Amino acid sequence: MAAVVSWYGPLIDLSAAAGHVGGLVQLLASVRRVLPHQEQNAATGRTYQRIILEVGDDTRSSFSVSLWSNGTSSTIVAGDVLLLQNIKIVEFRNGLEGRASQTSAVQVLLNSKDLMQSKGIDELIINCKVGTATRSKLRRVSEWILHTKRPCTKKHHQVMSKNWKERTENNSADLLSISELLSQSKPRDFNISASIGKIVLVGSLTPSLKEQLSVIEKLSLNEHNDIVRDFITTGCKLCGLPLYQKNLHGDSTSPIDCPDNPKYVHAVGQIYKPFMIYVRDQSGQVPVLVRNKVAETLFANIIADDVSECYKSRRCMLLDTCDSGSPSASGMLDGTGIVGINKRKRTEKRPDFHLIWLILVKCLLNQGKNSPFCFQISVNPEKNVENGRFEVVSLTMPIPRDGNVSCTTYVNSN
Repeated sequence: MAAVVSWYGPLIDLSAAAGHVGGLVQLLASVRRVLPHQEQNAATGRTYQRIILEVGDDTRSSFSVSLWSNGTSSTIVAGDVLLLQNIKIVEFRNGLEGRASQTSAVQVLLNSKDLMQSKGIDELIINCKVGTATRSKLRRVSEWILHTKRPCTKKHHQVMSKNWKERTENNSADLLSISELLSQSKPRDFNISASIGKIVLVGSLTPSLKEQLSVIEKLSLNEHNDIVRDFITTGCKLCGLPLYQKNLHGDSTSPIDCPDNPKYVHAVGQIYKPFMIYVRDQSGQVPVLVRNKVAETLFANIIADDVSECYKSRRCMLLDTCDSGSPSASGMLDGTGIVGINKRKRTEKRPDFHLIWLILVKCLLNQGKNSPFCFQISVNPEKNVENGRFEVVSLTMPIPRDGNVSCTTYVNSN
């Protein structure tokens, strides 16, 4: 393919990347996988979010491109056909990859839904507002996708029917991919199989408090010194809404009535605050909202009351020990020290739900080593993706049995 030169650099085939190391180019390729990535600047210590795309075209089936995480890149899913402009070709780990800069641009020429069937693709290509050479490349990439998709799809269905045989017999609902879930616009429930990537704590689901977002990943877990207070608050155990919250003016933002109680009275207790978890599969990732009841299921039926009580007992025990003065033998025998010992004995009679809960959180964030969960997702088309459009209704965990995979639902016994 002859390179077409423009202000954005020449449009090249992926197979020709080796001849453009250090230069800026344009790439037209199909997204095969989307992998969120986090980098840290060694000099400043600041953390940057990037997105690694595995792309392919009719000349090379796999090539990595690194993009900055922004509004456009966060909507890219597997199956999209992209025009990447001002991409620098660099050497990385004995190979090549493309890297975006501040002047780079990304256009989605065809989305994953457009390529679900071959009908109508010619019309989409003709109506695409690109140059002749770019349109020619787009046609070749589209034909390559359709040619390679048919055998892969057949093989994929064969594997799924074997691995999920027991689930298919017990549940007629189909599993959607995340890219298919993102395209849903009707208020109904869908099932997906996906892994947990990260947890995003939300101070409130209102736009005015978006700055209170706090991302928890395995690498940043130790930075949250008081993670219990980040997760747990006083709220209604029925509707899962936090109570006694106030805005910047000191006015209460808590709902007066409980929508899940016929008497409209809140059942006050310790609850898990609403939070988002980013779930992902090979087609992409999406944030889903988790409220108190589902959070209890996610945390192995450990309720927030138990975590909070064990957490407070541990803190009181530490404070009593500190108040006793120096850690000498005589200091531990005064009145305060005896109280601390008695509290420790009482605490040892029951499981330390606080410690167990912390281990569970760490295990859930152990990316790449966990089996995917089966999530039932409720779609609310009136909300946007980052503000609770998709909410987890229930979840199941696949349990291997005799070589097959079955899905067992956690049931809250409380």
